[in-house]
Amino acid sequence: MKNKDMIIHSHILRNYKFDNWQSKVEGRWSYHKLYNDESYRTGWISFDAVTWGEEEGCLYCGLNAMYSDILYRFWPDQDRFESLNAQKHVDRFDVKIHRTLLKNPDDGNYYFGTSLLHDIDQQHEAIGGKLIRYSPKDGSYTVLGIPFPHLYIQSIAADFKRGKIYCFTYPAEFLICYDIKSRQFTNLAYLTNATSFVQAHNAVVDNQGYLWGTYAETRAFDEVQSKTPVRLFRYHPATDKFDWFDFGLSRKADKDQLASDPPQERDIPFHRDQTRHKEDLGFCDSMLFDGKRYIYTGSTAGTLCRIDTRSPKVEKIANVMPAGRLPALTMNDNGTLYGGGGIKGDTQLFKWNPGDKAVTLLDKIKDEHGNIPARIHEMAVDKKGKLYLAENDNHHRSSYLWTVAGF
Repeated sequence: MKNKDMIIHSHILRNYKFDNWQSKVEGRWSYHKLYNDESYRTGWISFDAVTWGEEEGCLYCGLNAMYSDILYRFWPDQDRFESLNAQKHVDRFDVKIHRTLLKNPDDGNYYFGTSLLHDIDQQHEAIGGKLIRYSPKDGSYTVLGIPFPHLYIQSIAADFKRGKIYCFTYPAEFLICYDIKSRQFTNLAYLTNATSFVQAHNAVVDNQGYLWGTYAETRAFDEVQSKTPVRLFRYHPATDKFDWFDFGLSRKADKDQLASDPPQERDIPFHRDQTRHKEDLGFCDSMLFDGKRYIYTGSTAGTLCRIDTRSPKVEKIANVMPAGRLPALTMNDNGTLYGGGGIKGDTQLFKWNPGDKAVTLLDKIKDEHGNIPARIHEMAVDKKGKLYLAENDNHHRSSYLWTVAGF
């Protein structure tokens, strides 16, 4: 679907071109070599996290950038990017805000964690990912601490009502809680086994204060994984207890709830993130709580489902991303759900009003110059319905920020 009133734009912060990823870099270069190449260090950026700031009328952007300039504002009325000088408050190993930039509605501050690109051989130099608070009022940064020495923060989830920020670490997968009042970190759990990377791309907190995410079975007694190797959990700080559920997200092969036929499937193999598994195991690519009852989730296979937090149970909605991957979900004030995904330049958007019998698919994201995004990593929507898409992992040029109006 593409109507004549739809406008798709790409907005360029850096404009470096690369022609040697497949021929020289991929599978060959170390991080040291990548970092020491000036064009990659300064030009190979990605937009990983985006959050709309309604009061200011701007978009906050978390970047992947080896020179550590990782937080920007984008002013859509001026088509202008503004660096917020995060590099002055982090070190050279803090090169990414992966997921997510979260705003505290009580004080207007933004919270994020720093993630990595370096390899194991630099773990003792790299002190660890930082949980950071940014104040848009005066431009100040406060480093709240390092949740786990030498590990980095792949994503955060927040329960500002109860004063909790949850940090998910990488490469080893721990769940750590930061208490805003006491300023203390508490290691709550580990989430994975020796062979899998299974934390949700981003976890969420529901209106009862439960944190929802995913974990891996261990099965140290067996050489064969079960049919549900990736499962859901929930945690509540009031009781300090976990519910480790024995079920996970819906799979592509499960029956759809929508009566209409899903979009036509592509004959495209799974993205490399799934080559270890070669099948749909229900890896969580995105989570979004609707503020009332449901947590909408996207899987790495491109399946949309939702968790009924009152039951709890999982309901499949549909296979909505023909190319696979569904890392981006957002919802407007009217309850319309938007999603973005795809791989290797085959990228799509969808929208769905919960209760409708069909999704609306934008089958190809392309601007007026013929540019296409490599992947969509996160998205946001403003009060006027304009969508902001964060592109990442383009190996042929710097990644762009994308806007879509009229979808």
